[in-house]
Amino acid sequence: MATIQDVLTAALSHHQAGRLSEAQAGYRAVLDAVPGHADAAHLLGVTHLQAGQPEAAERWIRTAIQSNRRAADYHDNLGSALKALGRLEDAVAAHRQAIRLRPDFAQALYNLGNALDALGRREEAVTAYRQAIARRPGYARARFNLGNSLSALGRTEDAEAAFRAAIADDPAFVEAHANRGAALLALGRAAAAGAALARALALRPDHPGALTNRAAALLALGDGTATAGAARRAVRASPDSADAWLGLGEARQRANHLGDAACAYTTALALDPGLAEAWANLAVTRQTQGLLAEAERGDRLALALRPDLAAVRSNLAYLALFQPGASLVGALAAHRGWDAVHGAPLRASWTKHARRKADGPLTVGILSGDFRRHPAGLFAIRTVEALPAQGVRLFLYANQTEADDVTARFQAAAERWIPVGELSDAALAERIRADRPDILIDLAGHNARGRPGVFARKPAAIQVAWSGYMATTGLAAMDALVADHHHVPDGAEALYGERILRMPDAFIAYDPPDGAPDLTPPPCLAGAPPTFGCFNILTKLNAEVLAAWAAILARIPDARLLMKTKALSCPDTAALWRDRLAAAGIAPDRVTMVGATSNLEHMGWCASVDVALDPFPFAGSTTTLETLWMGVPVVTLPGETFSSRHSLAFLTVAGVEGCVATSVDDYVDKAVAWAQAPDRLAALRSGLRARMAAGPLCDGNRLAAALAPALRGLVG
Repeated sequence: MATIQDVLTAALSHHQAGRLSEAQAGYRAVLDAVPGHADAAHLLGVTHLQAGQPEAAERWIRTAIQSNRRAADYHDNLGSALKALGRLEDAVAAHRQAIRLRPDFAQALYNLGNALDALGRREEAVTAYRQAIARRPGYARARFNLGNSLSALGRTEDAEAAFRAAIADDPAFVEAHANRGAALLALGRAAAAGAALARALALRPDHPGALTNRAAALLALGDGTATAGAARRAVRASPDSADAWLGLGEARQRANHLGDAACAYTTALALDPGLAEAWANLAVTRQTQGLLAEAERGDRLALALRPDLAAVRSNLAYLALFQPGASLVGALAAHRGWDAVHGAPLRASWTKHARRKADGPLTVGILSGDFRRHPAGLFAIRTVEALPAQGVRLFLYANQTEADDVTARFQAAAERWIPVGELSDAALAERIRADRPDILIDLAGHNARGRPGVFARKPAAIQVAWSGYMATTGLAAMDALVADHHHVPDGAEALYGERILRMPDAFIAYDPPDGAPDLTPPPCLAGAPPTFGCFNILTKLNAEVLAAWAAILARIPDARLLMKTKALSCPDTAALWRDRLAAAGIAPDRVTMVGATSNLEHMGWCASVDVALDPFPFAGSTTTLETLWMGVPVVTLPGETFSSRHSLAFLTVAGVEGCVATSVDDYVDKAVAWAQAPDRLAALRSGLRARMAAGPLCDGNRLAAALAPALRGLVG
């Protein structure tokens, strides 16, 4: 006849083999024979917990505790049952009792961490996980959950280290590889993230999160074809995942498939209306398509869900510059709105900076993600190259992974070249503070790759905005803004948050592209109908601009319009603008639309028009300079904002007359007058490039000679 111990042993054997029903029958048989048998009651409760029956589990485990209050395992499993029931505070108390009974109880510490994390008490959870790890070497699951809690706390570098340690304990731990990849991606280490995610997918090819993040890593690495394939695989593997659709939208957006990107984001939001990132990305897509109202709505919805999204608030401030009627008052208010939310809380941590040696060289740090063939880089490179000759030591903080021939020129000019793309705002601010530059210059502002969160921490005693952003930054931490009297005329300083450093000509020195097409006569000189052109992003266009264009074309019935910008590579976007133009009175057969091309091909398209039409209130900058380099006049209507006055400044410094309008009617008159004067157009084409090349608009030495003493004046 079997003894009670035999029955218990048999039940335990069934339990260990996963045969829960047989195990429960065995434990009940023991309890029928010995009603107070604590181990049987406890183990019966555990089977119910494993079967997803926490109510029964709690009842039986409490029965066991009544018989033996000193068994730490009982209290630990009671805590797990209570957590499953959603009674988290009670679960914490039960796990703590287990630890009091057995201080080295690693599993109870791990379970305590889980309960604390579920309560949102993540710092306490981190402590519990670390204690569990200390008591059980090789505890991969505790290291993994530690990483998750650290990620939730925003301590991404520590989280990545925890996931890496979990993998060292268990190399086949798929979720650890996947989450490490996500952490590396958040740190900006796209290549390392891709490798970690590839390992996760080698272990589990259909892992939804790894597939989604793999697409994001490839996107960050600039591999458009691979990104699209990975994003599609993620959606196929998890069609109900909003994150997967978000990734597909990002891939489509990068490929200029804007209509398809918007559809993907809309699907993501149908699955998860609270996904703030999808609202934000949809806003950027609509902004790129020139749909300002929809863009602003998306940004505001994203911020309603996630007020901490500083980049979205930056974009909202930037959008204010494009709105018809944009003003300096509105621009200052919008940008100070960013600082009030994201900058003001950091001011308490500002530290006093050491006084600069009066007789030492001036050390200037420049932070940018655009030390490359990008407008900000091309506006700054000639001046940066000339600053060392003015006694300036340059520390260039490169927030980028790309490199090209312009990057090499920046590196050659720098005393120190410091890649910082993987550093958080806080870590980068500490690095800059340790380097102790006398002045820190920003080349991005609230644009893409801007790091206003770094400048808001005030890592340098003097901070200056220059060339990469076309408005006040709104930051209390920003001391000065490099401008000129064209962009910021006398009297306008009061509506900027920074002290204005006026350069004598333009605030930038343009570096024209090597190999630009040779100059050609204006097309209309050979008897062709006049062609007007616009090469600006669609975000700059609005109903007032289209009405002015319609008036111009009405005055010259055979004239044509060329629109060229990257977003028009998207057929949906091109169709949208054909409809908008038609509604404004511009027949589709009078319009040619061209999308993305190489830069030199773009210059050729600039030469294919007779007169360029600048949008308003946000004028062209790079587009104006490129068009002028091809000898084409740019008719502009400046307002009061910095961003409305680029073409005014460049035209004036280049000595081009007859292009700056004072009203919409004057804008129309000037455009028509240029188009009807082919000889005048031809004269401009023949001489403008040489005049620009020899003049202050491309003279980095001249600008550096003005900028260096202006910067020295800031430090005393």
